Amino acid sequence: MRMTLTKKEQGLLKDLQNEEKLCVEKYRKAAENACDAKLQHIFEKIEKAEQSHYDTVTGMLAGTLPAQQGQQSKGQASRQKAEKDLKSTASRAEKQRDAYLLSDLLGTEKYVSGVYNTAVFEFSDAKARQVLAAIQQQEQEHGKQLSDYMQANNMYC
Repeated sequence: MRMTLTKKEQGLLKDLQNEEKLCVEKYRKAAENACDAKLQHIFEKIEKAEQSHYDTVTGMLAGTLPAQQGQQSKGQASRQKAEKDLKSTASRAEKQRDAYLLSDLLGTEKYVSGVYNTAVFEFSDAKARQVLAAIQQQEQEHGKQLSDYMQANNMYC
């Protein structure tokens, strides 16, 4: 489906595109630097989701509205499966390093979710709002995954 964007909508999508690009890079680097293998896996999965968000936003900037997909339930199912065994086997010093990565990424997810919230309110096309709201919900789910890991490992202050 083709859509016409206002200048404001274009600006919001460019902001989201930049944020998603940064998220992809941050999760890739976090996966490379995480000490716990379980945490590396979480970061790698979220990195792929962020790449998908980047691709969706890039398509929207080009005027293409993607078909609505059921990615939310996939994220919830994978989180429920991952929650069963979130305890880290890393040393105390390694856990501190991982806690820093988690805190940084959790802050990023909170910020990005807010940017999507603004975009949802500003877009005039109902289907575009639905796509953006679905991505926002996925960003919130990413934050929940990070928070669950932090709580399971006594990293949450």
